[in-house]
Amino acid sequence: MKLILAIIQPENLYKLLDDLDEHELPGLTVSEARGFGQHDRDFTEVELPPKLRLEIICRDDEVEKIVKSIYQSSHTGQRGDGKIFILPVLDALRIKTGERGNAALGVTPDDPGSPAI
Repeated sequence: MKLILAIIQPENLYKLLDDLDEHELPGLTVSEARGFGQHDRDFTEVELPPKLRLEIICRDDEVEKIVKSIYQSSHTGQRGDGKIFILPVLDALRIKTGERGNAALGVTPDDPGSPAI
């Protein structure tokens, strides 16, 4: 499993959601954020523009299509487009059912996942 952490411009969210919906998005969390990346380092006039932070936990085989969707919906070639980070997830537990591992993300026909606790 992987955690895809993306920082994007707020105006790109609904375009991204439409694209991800076509790929059966496993689910996501969206939070408001403020920040900057590469900067001229004059901290007396630093602006912290609004961004959105997306967190998507997915199976390893879903990573590339999700990253591609985020990139295609968010890329303008301008400063501030955002960043995408991909991190390993060691385990997951669905509180409702007690399912662990990939099963906690939802069972697919070819991936029975781990048994419940």
